[in-house]
Amino acid sequence: MGRGRPNEQTETKDKWTLTSTNYEGEITTIKYDVNKSKRGPYSIEVTPPKNSRPKKFKIEKRAYNNQPVYMVFKTSNRSNAKTKIKKFNQSIDYILTQEKLPGVPKNAIIVDLGIGKSFNKRFIEKYT
Repeated sequence: MGRGRPNEQTETKDKWTLTSTNYEGEITTIKYDVNKSKRGPYSIEVTPPKNSRPKKFKIEKRAYNNQPVYMVFKTSNRSNAKTKIKKFNQSIDYILTQEKLPGVPKNAIIVDLGIGKSFNKRFIEKYT
């Protein structure tokens, strides 16, 4: 730092980028722009290291205390579509994460879900 009077022509940046790499090889890029956000960064990008795989979560198929899960679904998004009730013996988390379920079409819209035998009567009264 120099002594004396500071320069009168100080240049302020409107845009700048900070990039950092941690020990595992993960690259973090933080982008600043005064025109987009005056209080902080407008974008933070995290790039994982090469040859790394994301962690896979294992969802249990087992039902909670052997209680069935009831699903109410419509066969399509039309207003006159049939409403159907299906019983599953898997956990509700497993049912929600599956792309394709047996007996349920791919374009089906889930209306309601419930855990326990009492939901069978409730759904039959409500949706039929």
